[in-house]
Order: sequence, then structure tokens, then C-alpha cells
Amino acid sequence: MLLICSLSVHADERWNFSGLTINGDDSGVGMKIDRISIGDNAVSHLNYSCPGAVKLYPMHTCDNAFIEFTVNQQVYEAILDTKLNVIDKQWVVKLSSTNQQLILNLASEQPTGAVQLKGFEIQNLFKDHQNSLKSINGIFDGNLVTDFQNLSAKTNLPITFSQFNYEYSDDLIVADLSGELQVNFNLANQTLNLDINMTAGEMLLDELYVNFANYPVSIKLELTTNDGVNYQANLSIANKQSLQLNARLNIDDSFNWVLPMVSIDVFDSHHFNQNILSSVLGIYGFGKTEMSGGFKLMIKSAVMPFDFWKIQFNDYYVLNNNRKIQIDALDGVVNWHRNGLAENSLINWDTLVLAGMPISQAAMAFNFSEDHFKLLDSHDFPIFDGSIQLNELTVDSMFSSSVGMSLNAKVLPISLKQITEKLGWPVMAGTISGDIPGMVKTGSVIEFLGALKLSVLEGEMLIENLSLERLFGVAPVIAADVSFELFNLSLLTEAFGFGEITGRLSGVINQLRITNWKTDRLDAQVYTVKTKGVKQTISQRAIENISSLGGIKGAISKTFLRFFDDFSYQKIKLSCKLHNSVCLIGGLKNQNNQFVIVEGGGIPKINIVGYIRTINWEEFMDRLLNANYNN
Repeated sequence: MLLICSLSVHADERWNFSGLTINGDDSGVGMKIDRISIGDNAVSHLNYSCPGAVKLYPMHTCDNAFIEFTVNQQVYEAILDTKLNVIDKQWVVKLSSTNQQLILNLASEQPTGAVQLKGFEIQNLFKDHQNSLKSINGIFDGNLVTDFQNLSAKTNLPITFSQFNYEYSDDLIVADLSGELQVNFNLANQTLNLDINMTAGEMLLDELYVNFANYPVSIKLELTTNDGVNYQANLSIANKQSLQLNARLNIDDSFNWVLPMVSIDVFDSHHFNQNILSSVLGIYGFGKTEMSGGFKLMIKSAVMPFDFWKIQFNDYYVLNNNRKIQIDALDGVVNWHRNGLAENSLINWDTLVLAGMPISQAAMAFNFSEDHFKLLDSHDFPIFDGSIQLNELTVDSMFSSSVGMSLNAKVLPISLKQITEKLGWPVMAGTISGDIPGMVKTGSVIEFLGALKLSVLEGEMLIENLSLERLFGVAPVIAADVSFELFNLSLLTEAFGFGEITGRLSGVINQLRITNWKTDRLDAQVYTVKTKGVKQTISQRAIENISSLGGIKGAISKTFLRFFDDFSYQKIKLSCKLHNSVCLIGGLKNQNNQFVIVEGGGIPKINIVGYIRTINWEEFMDRLLNANYNN
């Protein structure tokens, strides 16, 4: 028997099918349908075969029938048990996958059906799409309540999933994910609600790495539409200990988002940093950063996506020893608007450390709009016993390669003793003060537009061509040309502790470069300047300690050293050209491998002479700074 039909049947406005072929004999009955449409969705190439001689009409009963169909170019196979009474319009259907991992039960007398998942392997659904996905697999267990009349499905109890792996690219990988899933889906109304709890497994998304065993996350998604073209999505991502993220956005039919809103509340930044931020910060050179306290971030879109930002700090603390950055008890709000004038911002802190220098308790009011930053009013930022006074600070073109700065600032006297102690340098007496010129930033380099004039060690210092590269980044570089006049030499030698030298010292340090806080290039010379009313003496202890540095001798007999504590000198001069970690040393009367550092005067006369013109810079500085002069 062979019956071939080509027809279209419309059950209602949503259901219709076309291209029906029926055949049968004593070995079995078969049926083919070219297409079944359910609203905008379609099943094609449906093949049904039932073993044995059974009736098709008016009653059809078959166990272990085989069915095959195609959805979205994906072929599916299943086993079907059916009972059909055409006259009474009653039917019962049990559909199961060939491995019994998915079972669907439907009956005409019941408005809903049930979908059972028993160790269901999701990879079977995507076997023809491996060319676009590197891999996808996972096991699901649970039940779905289905309503085919209303085209809906939902879970009464959560579906569990485990061993879920997904790899789309090197930047999106999910491995061994486990958790629970709840679904409420209505195709007719085009609404979707998802609740997902992820309790184990790992994820890599670009630079972001998450271990869900250590950082379990719950995700809620609500997707609705009013016109079937544009969708509204509400997304929530939460970790009970440290994070609440909420997002609201509209999505068009091409899945482009518009007018998004995102709020992120990190109420335990220590926990959030340990499990989320640390992986990202490490990539950008901020590894081993410590955090505590909390912050909230609000991102909105007015004219353009993400054109308004607001971040609020609550007793926030951050520390990175490698970058010499610390913020303690930071509170306040920072506003930014991309396309217009933002509200003014105000922050305050107990301690702020930048490049190792501490700024005590202070506040800062400013406006941050588009690519323009402006400090509001004059501010004093306390540093040790002094301060930096900012009378004016504006920054333009912040997001371009060349940043312009307008600055009116002063350094009010700060104790050199406290600065040198903090930086781990030999402790120096006196204060530092002066004016700070304007700056311009190009890429990662900050250049000062004028000379930095400072009062140091009772003399004057001029720093020219000053530039700072990656100041808070990896391997920061500081370059400058420095000159100074009439430093009080006794204050300087007191810092090193190897004996007093009195007088006034001037000099230049050209082509100075400091990389990662270590000097690696300079062309320097320092020399004393006779000054009216100022003695020029060098102590016996200083002579002995200078001579102990290596390659240097104090040319005076031990007899005189026993009777005099201090000696007069005519002039002191020392020069160094540093390149490739080697310093070429010079002084007065450079001849062959000899040079004079100290030229004596009066009786007894003492000369300090050097006999080695080249020396390893790091070794020399280690001897100079770390020698036990007291012994």
C-alpha cells in the first residue's frame, strides 16, 4: 500500500503542515511530512516509521516507532510510543531520545506535558555545529513542564547540570561547570526567565578568570518584548559575599543593545579582589594588590552607550607595594559625563601614597567632564610636616596621546629628614620647598614645561627637562638635568655619617636617568665654592672613611692624624660619567689613573687622591650607603 499526498493543513493560526506521504505493508507503516510550522518556527523532513502491520486510521497504536526530523538544519532522532484515536480526537505520545536521556510525555486530555532529562548530554544537540564551536558538552538532569498549546515550558524543580564545557574561542572557555537551572519560557508571549546557580567549575572570559567553587554566582535573566522585534532584558549577577550586579538594556532584532544601564555593588572588595580582580590586575602589572571596603559603580547611557559613570567609595582601602600606591579610608563620589557637564565630584581619604610619598588626611573637589579635569578651588595636600599647595590644576585632552596641563602649585617646606627616611635614603637635614611648573602628558610620559625650582640644604636646586615615564607602571623612568648651588655640605655629610665636611657645594647632574628607582645614567660633577664666612674643613673621620671606599687614599702621615681632628682644604671636586653600570670617575688634576678629590690647604696639608678611574656603580653606591662608618 502506498498513499502519497501533497497538502497543507492549518490546525489554527499557529499550526500547519505540508507535503504528507504515507506508505505501509506487513512489515510496517511509514509517514513523511515535508514541513510543520509552529508560529515562526518550523520542523522539516519529518520521517515516522512503525514496525509491524498496524492501522493508521481511525485508531493507531505503536510502540518503539522511529522518528527523525530537522530543526534549524540540525537532524534529531527519537523513539516514539503513540496511541491515536482520530474519531474521538484523543492521543497519547511518549517521545524519547535513542539513548533514553530525554523523554517527552504528552496527552490530548492533559493541557501540559513533561520533559524528563536523565543524564542528558547536550553535545548531541550540536553535533553539526562543531565547525563554529570548538566544543560544547554537559550533562543535565531534571524535569520540564511543557504546554504545547501555549508554546511554553517551565521547571517546577531546578534542573541540575554538571561537567558542562563550552569553548567558543581562546577568549571564552568554560570547564567542568556545575550548578542548577530554572526556566520559564513562553514562545507565544516571547518571554524568558532564567535562574542559574553556578557552584563549581571554571571560566575564562578575555582576561577574567573565575573559579566558581571559590566564588559561586547566581544569575537571573528576564527577557520580554512588546512588538516581537525589540526586547527588554534585566540581568542580575550576584555573589552573596561580595557582589551584586544589575543591568537593564534593550536589544533589537539584530541583537544590538541600546540604552544600557549597569550598576555594580562591590560590598566586600577584599573577597572580590581575591577571586575576580586579582587575575585582571596581575596581567596589567598590579599583581599582589590588597583591598578592603567597598565601592559602587553606576553606568548609564543618555546619548551614547556608557556615556555617564558614577563611582562611590565607602571606607575603601587599596595597597600595592610594588607600585608604591596606597589609599586608606577613601570615601566620596566621582562623576563623569562623556557628552556634557557632569556633577561635581568630591573624595576624601585618611592616607594617600603615590610613588611612595604619603599625603595625609585631605579632601579633593573637582569636575570631570568629557576629556577635561578641573580642580575646584585651592587645595593643600599635607606631606609630612609640609604640604603641596595646588592653586590651579586643569587637564585637557585626557584621552588623547597628548595631554595638556595647566598647573599653579607650590611645595611648602617639607622636612628632608622625613622624605629621605621614607624613601630609604641616607637621612638628610633641612627642608625642601619651591614652585612646580606646568606639565604635558604624551602617551605614558609626563614632561614638565619649565624648570622646577627648589630650596634644599640651605641652597637652591634647579631641575630642568624633567620627564616621568610610567610613574605608577612597570619599570618607571625619571629623566632630568639638575643643577644646584651652595648646598650646606655639613648637612649633606651628616646624612651619610662618615664624618663632617664643611663648606658650600655646587654642581650639575646632566642626562640623569633613573629606571625602576635605580640610577643607570648620568654625567655629573660636584665641587666646593669658597663662600665668605664659611669654613672649609674636613674631619679626620671623614678622611678615613672616604679612603676606605676603595682606590682612594688620604695623603697625610698618621702622625698628623693623631693630633688633629679637622683639616682645612682648598677645594673638593668629584665627577662621574655613568654608562652601562660603570662610572668613569674624575676630580682635580686628572692624570692617567690618578685624580685629586680633596686638595688640602694650610698646615698640615692633606690631599685625598683616587687611583682607580672606573668603578662598578652599584658596588660603589653600596659601599657609600651601607658602610659601617661608626666602626
